Amino acid sequence: MELRGDKVKDMRLANNWTQQHLAEVCNVSLRTIQRVENKGTASLETVMALCVAFDTQRETLFEVPKPDPDKMEKVQKNPLLIIIYIGGLLSGIIISVAINSVI
Repeated sequence: MELRGDKVKDMRLANNWTQQHLAEVCNVSLRTIQRVENKGTASLETVMALCVAFDTQRETLFEVPKPDPDKMEKVQKNPLLIIIYIGGLLSGIIISVAINSVI
């Protein structure tokens, strides 16, 4: 299962636990905790053990971060990003036409 490894790490650090300690609490290997935190992959059994360890609901470990409105506004108002995007589209069209005319 794909889950938020950064969320697991934050929860672990909030409890002042090492990865080894969390592994022992969950009855899994240290490598499993490392994989969860780094890649966000875990079996259903590991997810359930993490929920018990952190006394939380499963949804907490899968929670999608909400976009930052300030960052979204900056991206939408940045004309340079729009120009780069349009330039990329145009160059793709030109290359496509050039390839088709050669064939």
